[in-house]
Amino acid sequence: MAHIHTFTHPETGPATRQVGEVWSERHERYDEGVRYLYRHGAHELVLFWGAPTEAEIEGLRGQPMEVGLYSEGPAAFLLYKINNVCEWSDAAFNVHLVPEDERELPAEPPGERARLRLILVDANDGVIRAKRIVSLDKVMTQALRHAMAEQAARPFDRVAYDAAVAAAHARFPDSDAMARAAECLEPALG
Repeated sequence: MAHIHTFTHPETGPATRQVGEVWSERHERYDEGVRYLYRHGAHELVLFWGAPTEAEIEGLRGQPMEVGLYSEGPAAFLLYKINNVCEWSDAAFNVHLVPEDERELPAEPPGERARLRLILVDANDGVIRAKRIVSLDKVMTQALRHAMAEQAARPFDRVAYDAAVAAAHARFPDSDAMARAAECLEPALG
């Protein structure tokens, strides 16, 4: 019988990408933007910024942060603001955009706080410049859990999702305006 190869958990042990390492061996550059998803038992927000400054790197590591949630049909938006680093910004998401074999749903019971991993990647060279883990407020934890459970329970239509994202971005002139309409806004801890 052949030996079964066991993969290590991607967020533990030597497989974890550290500050100074490349985000992915497959890519050298990225378009500037953001990616948000839930995986490996935590929410993950990856910021792809071109040539982040030392102030942005240090700010991401330690400045106070707020997060929020806004929903628009099949799309939901994680809103985030890091003091002295970035104003309100948003990342659209739907759990169906994560490949099914990688898809997870948050399972934190009421009263617990979820983790949010922040990773800053230099879009120009693909190198991780900063990492941080914060704790989400109990209300935000449950708001995200509920939004993702609702998404998972419904069939996914990419055209409807894209239309919902476009409609939300057309309705609000910027992420500050979306944050004012958010269902939930809370400070992150840590």
